[in-house]
Amino acid sequence: MAGNHFKGSDSGRPAVPPRPNGAGKAGTPGGAGQGGSGKRVSPGETAMFTALYEQSQKAKKTGRAKGNVFAGGATSASQPSGAPSVPANNAGAANAANGAGNVNAGKADNNTPSAGGAGLTGNLGTIYTGASETGTFARLDDSGTEFAGSGSKEDYYDFGLNYGSDASSSSTSDGLVRHRHRKGERKKRHTGAIIAAVVAVLLVALGASGFMLLNSAKTVKSEAKEAVEIVGGLKDKVTSGDFSTLPDDAKKIDELCNSMKAETSSPLWTAASFIPVYGSDINAARTMIDALSDVSSNALVPMADNLSQATPGKLFQDGMINVSALQAVADSLSSSSKVFKSANEKVQGIGDTHISQVTELVDKAKDGFATLNGAVDAAEKVAPVLPQMLGANGQTRHYLVLAMSNVEIRACGGFPGSRGVMSVTDGKLELGDFVKVDMMKEPLSPLPITDEEANLFTTGWGLTGFNTLGYTMGDVTMTPDYPRAAQLASDMQKAIVGDDIDGVFAVDPVFLQYMLGVVGGTQLPDGTVVDGSNAAKVLLHDIYWNYPVEEQDAIFAAVAGSAFNKIVDELGSSDITKIAAAIEKGASEGRILMYSRNDDEEKTAKALGISGALQTDTSEAPILGVYVNNYSYSKMDWFLDKRVTIDSSVENADGSTTYRVTTSLKNTMTPQEKAEMPGYFQGHNGISQDIDDEVLRLYLYAPAGGSISDIKTSGSGSIEMNEATHDGLKVAWGGVHMLLGQDIKVEYTVTTSKDSGHKELKVRTTPTAQTFE
Repeated sequence: MAGNHFKGSDSGRPAVPPRPNGAGKAGTPGGAGQGGSGKRVSPGETAMFTALYEQSQKAKKTGRAKGNVFAGGATSASQPSGAPSVPANNAGAANAANGAGNVNAGKADNNTPSAGGAGLTGNLGTIYTGASETGTFARLDDSGTEFAGSGSKEDYYDFGLNYGSDASSSSTSDGLVRHRHRKGERKKRHTGAIIAAVVAVLLVALGASGFMLLNSAKTVKSEAKEAVEIVGGLKDKVTSGDFSTLPDDAKKIDELCNSMKAETSSPLWTAASFIPVYGSDINAARTMIDALSDVSSNALVPMADNLSQATPGKLFQDGMINVSALQAVADSLSSSSKVFKSANEKVQGIGDTHISQVTELVDKAKDGFATLNGAVDAAEKVAPVLPQMLGANGQTRHYLVLAMSNVEIRACGGFPGSRGVMSVTDGKLELGDFVKVDMMKEPLSPLPITDEEANLFTTGWGLTGFNTLGYTMGDVTMTPDYPRAAQLASDMQKAIVGDDIDGVFAVDPVFLQYMLGVVGGTQLPDGTVVDGSNAAKVLLHDIYWNYPVEEQDAIFAAVAGSAFNKIVDELGSSDITKIAAAIEKGASEGRILMYSRNDDEEKTAKALGISGALQTDTSEAPILGVYVNNYSYSKMDWFLDKRVTIDSSVENADGSTTYRVTTSLKNTMTPQEKAEMPGYFQGHNGISQDIDDEVLRLYLYAPAGGSISDIKTSGSGSIEMNEATHDGLKVAWGGVHMLLGQDIKVEYTVTTSKDSGHKELKVRTTPTAQTFE
């Protein structure tokens, strides 16, 4: 590295300043008189050589302190074994001799580096300053005395140091070390030095930052724990009706969330988010906290203030619903819906994480926010009609409740084996006894049905069948249009019993199991526990296999009524979020349906996805309907495995979309189960091929304005497909026979309406007793 370098002596002698690289006065070591044009040496280069000089001085002092006199070419005997060797001085001459002249000139030995770790060559303790590009160079020894030499500046190091294995060096008559720089060498040395410095700084910074980040994370964790504890108490206060202190709790949660947000928004966390791989975990934590902060500030605080004005008292207690408080909760959730939805989108958008604890937290957060978002969405829709549905202002509402049995499957879910009437006045719930479903007996005539309904749903495969759809409450759910089924059921209830019905709820045992998993179990008359782990199996299998036929319907009705009463009684002491999750799950699977004679309430049921109405609007999202009815008059659908798979899709230029879909059915019964099957469980239709024959009708409802085509059937069972229409929808349907172990596969093309604008196809299908996937 050619250039003018300097040092300050230990005695305080002024350092020789760097000089310009242009022409100067020969023999002059420095100062203003050494003028000329050219670039000056960079401060970084000067500093580096100063450091190297100091290193050489320390090496000399260390050697002297250990008794090394730098005799020619060898270290002193007193040098410790294994210690780095220092360069040899000129043989037979003390350093002081250098004050009289360059005694090293022409002595090759003096320019040979010694073996060892010091890595310095030439005369330690000397520094050279070049006066010009070509001209006299000055050498400063330990005493500051200058000696002159001559040569081209670019050929010399200021120290006798060998830079890198690719360097070439040789001695001159002045004792200088000649070094010819190879092309690109200086740039490499600069780059290497910069990289090393950056790495060193990063290591130090990461060490300090890592410690600070750890402390920050501990702070966030502590605050999060405190916030969670308060939230738990907040939820308990809401269900218990203790609204007065909610604002204070909400403000405390908001303060904690804001503190966590400020902590994780610091430059320290921002920098950590760029760490390879694990930066995603940092970002995940920041996103969750940011979502919580938004919810606390913009939803929780105003909700608490709103609830504090509601009528005190538990939301649910002893069959009583606090209409005022529940309305306040619904209104508050509804008014904050945008905040909750935005927070849910943030959390659901969190990508992959790599730290197990963070992944677990993210999964919980996603589930929690999804459930909360569902509850908020439901509250937003139900808030306007909730008071009237709960009989506010002294009015009384009557709801028919149908308990469906999926083992005798119906298009809407199952055979309504029992029914009960629930009355509500100012939130006070009264549930009557569940009894067997009734038929329209003489002198009452069957309710009229349409020709389309007669073709699709009457017995005898639609040829000479009997109108059971309008005759018995047990068959009203054969139509997949639940509002139609509910109207028939309420009309029958009026005709047979005399009750005026405002609405009809239908639920199946799988939904009851979901709810009992939250509120706790009930019992059969013999003491058998029915709870969240076994309700479906007990009600849909065990009753028919373990009890006499004459007792089965009564037991089913008793358990259904007991389960409903348990749910009503335990709502007040149950986790609201878990109840909401159970209802949402049941609704998504079609296991809970609702109909109301009130148009506004019916629109709410549709908005909540529990109306079970056929989709006839071509502009809305297209719905493919896949429904099944049992015509073997059996309970064998416990063994029915039904699956619907969308295999592929193609968007068409006119706005429609074409899908290739497969529907498969299988009778999973085993030979042993056939041998042990009770008589009431077996098929009794005269067209059944055997007692294990699953006699079904499969219905494929095209989306509104769409079609079903290219139908191909296969499998060991048998099916004969037909075409029909229902309420303006195209229907492909077929009669099915499947003995034990047999299956049916139906592959077909579904084309949506061009008015749907490529909206994604949804599938609504009959819920079965078991899931085999």
